[in-house]
Amino acid sequence: MHPVLADIVQCPKCQSAVITPDDPFDGQALFCTNPDCTYARTGFPMVANAPVLIDFEQSVVSRGAVADLGHVAERRRADNTLARWLYNFLTRSPGPTAANARTFLAEVKKLSNDPVVLVVGGGSIGFGAEALYNDPDVTVIGSDIYRNGNTDLVADGHRIPLADKSVHGVWIQAVLEHVLEPHRVAREIHRVLAERGLVYAETPFMQQVHEGAHDFSRFTASGHRWLFRGFDQIDAGVTRGPGTVMIWSIRHLVRAIFRSNKAGTAAAMAFFWLRYLDYLADGRYVADSASGVFFLGRRSRRAVGHGDIIAYYENLGQPVEADRASHHGGALSPQHSR
Repeated sequence: MHPVLADIVQCPKCQSAVITPDDPFDGQALFCTNPDCTYARTGFPMVANAPVLIDFEQSVVSRGAVADLGHVAERRRADNTLARWLYNFLTRSPGPTAANARTFLAEVKKLSNDPVVLVVGGGSIGFGAEALYNDPDVTVIGSDIYRNGNTDLVADGHRIPLADKSVHGVWIQAVLEHVLEPHRVAREIHRVLAERGLVYAETPFMQQVHEGAHDFSRFTASGHRWLFRGFDQIDAGVTRGPGTVMIWSIRHLVRAIFRSNKAGTAAAMAFFWLRYLDYLADGRYVADSASGVFFLGRRSRRAVGHGDIIAYYENLGQPVEADRASHHGGALSPQHSR
C-alpha cells in the first residue's frame, strides 16, 4: 500500500477506518472497523498490494471482476496501440492540458509543502498530464477501478474511500463520462479536498461513444460548471473545438458504414488537417461546438445558484476576475476558451 494512504483510507460504505486483523498494512485483506458494516465481515481484497476499497453492493464493479479488470484493460490498450498512436499523432492537437497542469500544480503547492494529489481514473496517464507525475514536490495517488503500474488505490469515484479534507488536489481527466452519477462524484471530490483544495476536470461534450458499455454522459460548458458548482472557478474553457468534432464524426460515420474500426481510423487520419480549424474558433461559438471542456476550480463553502448558471452562458468567453463567485455567490464565466 502507498505510504500516504495508510493514514487517510476509509471504508467506502460507512466511512469508518479500515484495518487487517493483525497488521493494517501487511498486504492482507482490509476490514471495516464498524461492526455493523457489511465489510467488517466480508472485508476488502488486495490486488498486487493495492487496496480494493469498493462498495460492491453499490458499484458497477463486482468483487469477482476486480482481479481481471487490470488484465482486460491492459489487453484492450495493447491490441489497439498502433491504431491509437497513429490516430493521436495525426488528429490530436496539443490542447490546453499541459499548461493547465502547470497552473494546477502551482496552485496546489501553495496549500502545503508536501501536497497530495488524487488522480481519479489514473490507471493510465492522461494526454498532457505528464507534469503531475514528473514533479518531485507532489505526491500523486492514482486511483481507478483496475490495478496497474499507475494505480495505488482501486476505488469507485462514486464513493471515494478517503477521509474528509485529506488531499490538496484532485485531477479527473476524461472520466466523468464513464460514471453513472457524475454529480455524486463531484460531491465526493469536494468532500475529500482540503480547504481551498484544487480540482481539475476534463470532460467530453460532442464526442461519440468510447469505452462501450462504460460510457454514460456528456456536458456542455454550462453543464460542466453546474457540476462543479461547489467550487470557485479559476479557469474554464474548451479542450478541443469543432474541427476535432468533425474528425470524430468522420471516423464514426465510416466506422458505422463499413463496420470496421480500422476503416474509421484510416478515414479520420485522411482529414487530420481539420483539427487546425480549432484555432480559428473562439468564444461562445467554440463552446457551443466543443469536443470537450475543462474546469479548474477551488473548493468553496458557497455554491453557484440556479439563476447564475444562465448568466454564465451569456458570458462565455469573456474575461472576468477569478473567484468572483466566492464574493458574490454567483457563477464565473470562463476567463478564456481554447
